[in-house]
Amino acid sequence: MNKSLLLGFAFTTFLTTAPQGFAKNTNEDWPIIKRNLDVLYEGQKEFRFLGLAAPNIQAHESQLHPDFSNRFPDEYELRDILSSINRLGARATRSFSFGVYSPKDNGVPFHISGRRQYNEDAFRSFDLLLALCKEYDVRILVPFIASQSFPVVRGVDEFAALSGNTTPGAFWTDEKVKEDFKHFLNYVLNRRNTITGIVYKNDPAILGWQFGNEFDSYAPDRKINSEEWKPIITAWQLEMAKYIKSIDSNHLLMEAGGDRHVMLNSPDVDMMSAHLYEYWNRTFGGPTELAPLAKKERDASRGKKVLLIDEFGLATIENQTALIKAIREEGISGGLLWSIRSHRRDGGFYYHNEGGTPINSFHIPGFAAGYHFQEQQILDLVKREGYAMRGLKVPPIKKPDQAPVLFSRKKGALVWRGSTGASDYTVERSEKKNGGWKVVATGIQDSVIFDVKKYEEDKTHEPTPLWFDETGEREKTYYYRVKGRNAGGETGYSNVIEMSL
Repeated sequence: MNKSLLLGFAFTTFLTTAPQGFAKNTNEDWPIIKRNLDVLYEGQKEFRFLGLAAPNIQAHESQLHPDFSNRFPDEYELRDILSSINRLGARATRSFSFGVYSPKDNGVPFHISGRRQYNEDAFRSFDLLLALCKEYDVRILVPFIASQSFPVVRGVDEFAALSGNTTPGAFWTDEKVKEDFKHFLNYVLNRRNTITGIVYKNDPAILGWQFGNEFDSYAPDRKINSEEWKPIITAWQLEMAKYIKSIDSNHLLMEAGGDRHVMLNSPDVDMMSAHLYEYWNRTFGGPTELAPLAKKERDASRGKKVLLIDEFGLATIENQTALIKAIREEGISGGLLWSIRSHRRDGGFYYHNEGGTPINSFHIPGFAAGYHFQEQQILDLVKREGYAMRGLKVPPIKKPDQAPVLFSRKKGALVWRGSTGASDYTVERSEKKNGGWKVVATGIQDSVIFDVKKYEEDKTHEPTPLWFDETGEREKTYYYRVKGRNAGGETGYSNVIEMSL
């Protein structure tokens, strides 16, 4: 099937059976990932990975249109991010948690839209994600809910509020809230994918489930006693673990905080999580060298549970190099750099700044706009070490995927839907629609924002123009086309557009 066949379809028209061309996520040739003690297995072969976390693969948080029409990724955006991950040699990624409705977000749609109510359009986008995973050989680690209350994400407090209880900590203690959360878990685990027909609890695309995101942040974020809440949050996870395993005995389950000794000895918990950040550790007075922290976590889990460093970064390249070396040499099953964003369907990339630091979201294959945080060097490091972790040589660069799609946003300015994997683009111009083409620009990149913090603060939602025609005659009409390239080759040409200067 043509890769663009489903582009533009409303989610309400998605097929209920697997369309021709989608790789079926069957257990025969792409088995569900299992473990033996502290090692992951894909069938009889050890499964290890190094890549990037993809926190917007299930819902965009930045550059949302006023009508929220780009809230959930479409087929182009999902293919773009999965292909980008695949190009790095990574075989897994981690989504962020499913979002929870809050009136504070002024109508932004969420996966959890009300008490025991779930957004079908949102989950159809997630259906499509899972349906595409096998084609790109990428597995997804899925956390259920965030401990934080990030705008347009939200989490445990908002979930409890939907259940009618706004008392601090009600999510962890109120029996009614817990039953509502079990209703949500049951909905997710037993959801039948509207594209492949596979029930989520049977889908090999899912690497594993995680209770949520950073439960250890719950108490300090709210300036309440962490030691008082740790056993409560631990008990909640143990209760939910038994419930999850009673429905889904196929997939692995990862903790999200609490008492690590208890988690390491629970028969219902399979994987341990560690988030390692130089910047945040320095901010809060913790140790900043990441490799020793990874080794300490590995020593604690060795012979008992799988360890994943499912978030790391905001660190010098030297610090990250040492950490990645520890991941590879200590037998840690996987590591995910924070974090990647995809191309936009309407041109350019999605952008996100990391907490006011100099570091922004990563764009594949690395661009000049990321020079100040060594984007290209870090991505090359992840790719090189990821292949080495699997005992493989780095393969030749694949040429970009699809041809760009060209738009005109304002007089004299071009923007285009990017070609996955393209390092730059060539712009051609003609006075005629069907010939006489001349190259007017080369080496044009489509990741162009340096000050992403300000870009987000400005709440910009329109795509940024990528090229201005400064050499054509004013008040004259021209025709334009674009093609993408990288070291592996070129795409075909884009569509042709007409524009007056």
